[in-house]
Amino acid sequence: MADKITLFRYLKSRPSIWLSAAEIKSAVSLPDRTLRRWLNELVLEGALERRGNRKATRYQWQPTATANAEPPPTSPAQKTHPHHGLTFSPANAILIERIKAPIYTRSPVTYSEEWLEEYEPNKSAYLAESTRRELHSLGKRSPLFAKAGTYIQKIYDRLLIDFSFNSSRLEGNTYSLADTERLVLLGAAAPGKPNAERIMILNHKEAIRYLVQHINTLTADEETIRTLHYLLADSLVAAGAAGQIREDSVLVSGTTYTPLEGKERLRLQLLRLLEKARAIADPFEQSFFLLAHLSYLQAFVDVNKRTARLASIIPLIRGDYVPQSFVDIDQAQYLEATIAMYELREAGPLAEVYAWSYRRTCQRYDTNVMATGFDEIAALYRQQRRALVSDLVRQQVPPTRISEWVLANIPSSIETVHREKFLADVLAEVENLDSSRIGGLGITRQELENWQKLHDHDTRTTLRDLRDEWDR
Repeated sequence: MADKITLFRYLKSRPSIWLSAAEIKSAVSLPDRTLRRWLNELVLEGALERRGNRKATRYQWQPTATANAEPPPTSPAQKTHPHHGLTFSPANAILIERIKAPIYTRSPVTYSEEWLEEYEPNKSAYLAESTRRELHSLGKRSPLFAKAGTYIQKIYDRLLIDFSFNSSRLEGNTYSLADTERLVLLGAAAPGKPNAERIMILNHKEAIRYLVQHINTLTADEETIRTLHYLLADSLVAAGAAGQIREDSVLVSGTTYTPLEGKERLRLQLLRLLEKARAIADPFEQSFFLLAHLSYLQAFVDVNKRTARLASIIPLIRGDYVPQSFVDIDQAQYLEATIAMYELREAGPLAEVYAWSYRRTCQRYDTNVMATGFDEIAALYRQQRRALVSDLVRQQVPPTRISEWVLANIPSSIETVHREKFLADVLAEVENLDSSRIGGLGITRQELENWQKLHDHDTRTTLRDLRDEWDR
């Protein structure tokens, strides 16, 4: 079997050729999993460029890559160490060093309206053109049934978990990924954790749900941003402050930056930056612009960076791109990059963090989708299916009338070609209905128990027969 040096030399000898994984494997004998891992590592190191998705994925060696030195041989005894954050480019590393100086040696600065005014949509750019091309190639996904904005249904649960976990972690939340998954999907709080941490994560869940449910009508306007803040900040800020532009001044710890003051000034500046954001055609540039300028303005009394992170995924999911979930970002690097923007009005370090994390995010989503499989029709109509089952339980429909009742109440939004599959999915949901589905369906335990009392001992057999009859 070949080693990593052999792979490295093979790719380096073909610098101008786009190669598929199958073509590479035919020349370099490696197990599929090992080959994928090493190709991903070379992409992250900048030695390879990747474009396309799934079977259309192609790799090309980068002659100017910084990773041109051959990797050292790896012995079986060597351990693989996890990657802890990115390595900033030399120019951005200099900026980071400047804001690492003792705070008393750094000059006090305040909000600069000029920094926003200098930005011209579709002329200025924080993300380099080559970076934008790469992110487009990595992140674009086909919408379900050619309906724009529906790719998000495919990965909704994963988005809830990954975004809630990573965004909360960047704020110092100590919930683990597994803890977050149990809380988001099952409602089970981690023992011994502060209540505020639980609320922070559940607020993320509610805000993401709102965003996804309304994604076809949402845009980056004042109402949307204030609604996202309301959902993210509820119970975590003073009564009445959630969703409201602040009246009081705020201090940002760890920096010499002082945000703008005055409610009307803040609102006008928020409107200006959102108008510019909506004018940006490139979804990744618009995404990063929202992340940077909403964080910089600090329009709310708290929860500004969380609001900026969630707002930044609007243009991505509307365009059927993998949503940025801020995967694997080192908390210290994120904070340093943000402070560099506050104090120096330099977006370069934060842009580098954003692009680095987006590459990791795409890898994670692809891995999870391939590992779990996916039923496109079930995902497309998940809300209608759950609503129908919830109504069936609340109305106490008996087993002998389930098929008739479902047929009479099938939503008009279900396309004709999908009706048979939708009905089969509803009957399967009913057949497996138990207490584990209470939270997802929005019914109470008492409603479920009352409905179950209507059933005799062969209810499940009856439902299976109904499904078989429908399938025939």
